[in-house]
Formats: sequence, C-alpha cells, structure tokens
Amino acid sequence: MKRRGWAVLVLWMVWSSCGSTASESDLPPSDGRDGETLAADQEVSEHLFTVMGDQIGLDFQHFNASSNERLLPETMGSGVAFFDFDNDLYPDLYLVNGAPLRGNADNSHTGRLYRNLGNGTFRDVTRGSGLEESFFGMGVAVGDMENDGLLDLAVSGVDSVRFYRNLGNGKFENVSQQVQIDCPGYGASLAFLDFDRDGWIDLLVTRYVEWTADTDIPCSPDGVHRTYCTPEVYPAISNCLFRNVDGKRFENVSKKAGLEELKGKALGAVTLDSNSDGWPDVAVANDTVGNFLLVNQGDGTFTDVGIDSGMAYSESGAARGGMGIDVGDVDGDGLVDIVIGNFSQEMSAFFRGVESGYFMDDAAQVGIGLPTLMTLAFGTLVEDFDNDGWLDILLVNGHIEPEIAATRPSQAYRQVPQFFRNVEGMKLEALDGNAAGLRDQLWVARGFASGDFDQDGDLDFVVTQNGGPAYLLRNNLKENNWLRIALTGTQSNRTGYGARVRIQIDSSRTLTRYLESGRSYLSASEPVITVGLGRAEAVERIEVQWPSGQLQEIESPPINSILRVTEPEGNAGKTR
Repeated sequence: MKRRGWAVLVLWMVWSSCGSTASESDLPPSDGRDGETLAADQEVSEHLFTVMGDQIGLDFQHFNASSNERLLPETMGSGVAFFDFDNDLYPDLYLVNGAPLRGNADNSHTGRLYRNLGNGTFRDVTRGSGLEESFFGMGVAVGDMENDGLLDLAVSGVDSVRFYRNLGNGKFENVSQQVQIDCPGYGASLAFLDFDRDGWIDLLVTRYVEWTADTDIPCSPDGVHRTYCTPEVYPAISNCLFRNVDGKRFENVSKKAGLEELKGKALGAVTLDSNSDGWPDVAVANDTVGNFLLVNQGDGTFTDVGIDSGMAYSESGAARGGMGIDVGDVDGDGLVDIVIGNFSQEMSAFFRGVESGYFMDDAAQVGIGLPTLMTLAFGTLVEDFDNDGWLDILLVNGHIEPEIAATRPSQAYRQVPQFFRNVEGMKLEALDGNAAGLRDQLWVARGFASGDFDQDGDLDFVVTQNGGPAYLLRNNLKENNWLRIALTGTQSNRTGYGARVRIQIDSSRTLTRYLESGRSYLSASEPVITVGLGRAEAVERIEVQWPSGQLQEIESPPINSILRVTEPEGNAGKTR
C-alpha cells in the first residue's frame, strides 16, 4: 500500500528568477555582519567555483605533528563534516584535527566547530562547545543517535573513537563511556546506518592498520633518509560495528555480525543498497588489500562479496591503494555505481553496476582512467555539481610523500583537484580548470564534503589539507533548476539514512538518489538530497522509499525550493 500526500512539507525558501524570497525571520543571527560584501564576489561571473577561506572566517589549519620520524599518521590527514548542528537551516562545519603523537596533549590543537552565520561567513564557536579535546583525529560522521532532532558527532582517532552528543545551544558532550563505544586502535572512516531497520541508527567504525607510535616501523629506501611506510608493512585489522540500543547506548556486535574475523586496511566507507533488497550494505575502500562489499543478510550478519561482486580488485586482479569512496547512479540506469579514489600509478575506479549486486570497472571507458593514473586521490564524491540532472565525479588529490618529486619527477606532493562532468551518462569529461577556477589550486588534499552552505540550490564543497588550511569551494552556478529534499524519519531513523528517492520529471525520465552515510574520505556531507533538474520546469512526482519500508509519494512539488518531508507515522505503507 502506498501513502500519498505531502506529509509534512515545509517550503522555507523559494527561489524564482527574481531571486530569494526568504523572509528576514528565516535567517539566523549574523552578529552584525549582514550586508557584508566579500571581495571574492567579484569573481562570481568568471568561475564556476570561488575558493574561500580566511575571508569568510574559515581559518582552520590542520596540525599533522610532522617530524623527522615520519610516523604513519602524519601524512594521512583528517576529515570534515557539513552538518546543521543548531537547526537554523544553514549547514555548519566541524573539522577534525591532529595532535602530538608522542607526549601529553595540551589542548593547543583540537577539532574546530564553525557556525554558519547565514550571510556567507562562518564564526569559530569551538570554545565552550565541549569539542575542545586534543587527540589525533581522523574521521567524522554525523547522525541523530537519540532521534531527538539534534545531529551528533562520531569522531575516530589513531587511539579510539569518540562520541559527542549534541545537547543543543551549541553544546556537545563526550559520552563515549556512557554509550559504551569502544573501538581501540587506528580508526579511519565512520558511517551511520540502520542495519537492523529498527528505527535507530547504528555505527560502523573502520580501522586502518595495527599501529601505535611505539610500534611504528622505520622505512628508508636509501638507508639514510626516512620516508613514510606503505601499509604493506603493518598488519591488517578488523572494523567495528555498534548496534544502537533504543538511543541509549551502543552494543558491540562486530563478532555477531561476522566482521571480527574480516581484516582489511580500511580508509573509506559508504553505505548503500547494493542488491536492492531494502537492507543497507557497506562498501569499504581498503589500502593495498582487496575492497570489501559487506552485504547485509537481514539477520544481523554481513557477508563480504567484494570478490564475487567484481569490486574487490582491478580488472587485472590487483589490489589497489583505495582511499576515498562514494556511490550513486552515475549512468542513470537505476543501478548503483561505486567510485573509489586510488593511489598514484593506479587509475581511480568506476565500478559500474551491471546488474543488481554485480559491478565492472569501466574507469578507462568512461573517461576517468588515464587522467587519474598519476594523481593520488583521497576525497571522492559523486555529486551533481552543475545541477544538470547527471551525477558527476569529484576527486581531490595530494601525495603522501613531501619529497616524492625528487625520486619520481612525474609526480608531485601538491596536486590539483579533478572534477569530471557527466555527459548524459555516456562519458565523463574533465572540467576545465580555468572555467572552474581550480587550475592554480595545488593542494595536499585529504577530507572532502558537500553541502549547500549559502542555500542557493547548488552544492558547495569543503576540502581539508594535510598540515595546511581548509578551503570552501563556493558554487557560483547560475543556470539549471533544482530541488533539495530534507527527510525526517518517524518509523525510520530520524536522519533518514538509507532512504531512496525517485524523482519523476516526466514520462521519459526518472532520477534515483539515495541518502547515505560515510562517503568520501574520513568526511561527512550534509544529510540532505540535492537534485539537479537541468532545464526541466516541473517535477511530476517524488517517491520516497523509507528505510522502514513505507513508500510515500509527493505529487507536483514546486521546484527551486527546499522540501522538508516527514515520514507518515504508523505501520501503513510498508512494502518490504
């Protein structure tokens, strides 16, 4: 049975050809900065993206504790989260930071929380937030553990994982012990998913390798100079899965789920429904060992089908250095595709879904193979950056070895990002660096996340650097229509993770989008679905398949607007 109707639909901002009609009361306090004109605004008509940092209050500088010892974590960077922590409708930023790897931390280096002021700027509100804790952080995930309407933070580090409960009013509390999160070791990416579909989001924590500062292995190709070791010299380690028990605590179910004996060298993770059975699966990008595709059996266990599915190895059967990962229906055939950013001298992977649950690496054929052969991709996103209705592929790059050019002149430590525009599902073309405004951006990029920070309907991006500043890439797109869909679950988890949305533009075209957690490298994107509509002037219908099984339809939604859709309550409408 289908449930038809709007449920709860709030159109808080509607855009027309004349501009925004948002009322003054819709905007958050701006601390007297309303009307401030940024110098970068002069570049809006010249480039697709404007790269911004200090001028908008984003003054973050990553601390990587670099030393002559070349300890492994020094070169791995950390992630970033785009999320609305204060529910003022503007997504804020949390940036994970490093700390000394030896000795006692002194809180001089902590993660940073930036509040979006709604006028194109951010303000650092870390002090007094409860997030002023010094540890060598890696990844971050956002989700509503308690279903109370406030997004919480899970943050991994090289020692353990921390869980920060959002208390409201800009306050967070480290409740790791209270909620019984315990996953010691070198943590990497995290992902929220409701793997048992009980309405409470669970947490997957990936781990990289078995490493501590005391067990770090010195590597020196010439016997004199230290370099960063590759992960081959360290033992693999398993990942952790925590089941959410009624929003009160987590239960470690790693062994029950079949993950404890499955050891990899995980860096990236993303949730997906790989076989369209309604149960959330997880794809894991491993570094120098085969990738995992963890298929949910629906009974609390997972089975790795990475090899059988075709996404564990390259076409030649080789393991690659997987870093970032994301998923989406890139070719528009209704099947999910998987993109993985790999190490230098290894093409990034485009695992095209050829049938439900099976994939084939078509990177070279679609156009991202050779252009990515010599780059080292970390942050990896599948997003429609130009709102034409086709999902694009975005990679941000940077090497791990600062002196790589001395031994391999064809490679560089600082590298340009690579954005590939989707040409109607047929091929992917590299976006011209001049037109994009990214040609001269040489970064040691690591974390990468998306969100609409200025609420104008196109996606903006934040990139972090290892040992360097973070930048926001403001999208200056002026063409194409759009629709943004913010989901609130009632029977499903409140964040809506795992929902599938089908947007029927007309009788000839339907777009499929998913709200997934994890994604990219160590980062969390804004949990809102952004749909580019190209020149389409209307949408006939939206169909939301909720994680609970309810199927909800919305007829003729207005475009160029934000739809806030709440799942119907009750048990009616369950279809799986």
